[in-house]
Amino acid sequence: MNELKTVVLTRAAEAAWELRSGAEDNGGGIAHAARSPGNSLTSGFGRLRQGRTPSKTLDYDEVIYVLQGTLGVGCDGVDLSASAGEVLSISRGSTVTYFGTDAEFFFVATTI
Repeated sequence: MNELKTVVLTRAAEAAWELRSGAEDNGGGIAHAARSPGNSLTSGFGRLRQGRTPSKTLDYDEVIYVLQGTLGVGCDGVDLSASAGEVLSISRGSTVTYFGTDAEFFFVATTI
């Protein structure tokens, strides 16, 4: 990772992956990129080979850009899927599940 005073560069190859609850057996993971000082956003990469995560209520706003495969979000009894090149925007306070098929994505979320 390279850093300036207010800019941080995280290379995809240097991202540390962690398994996410509900996706362990299906190749699900998240890699967070570092946040620059004073910035209210966090970002990172994710993958979900198949399956659905447990539901959670977001305490942040989130934007997800799908790089490959299909990634979906279930919210209020409705599933919405996005393919490579499409963007999902999710509001704070939403109770969601994530599901996908060979999905790789980039996300940005607020931290406050």
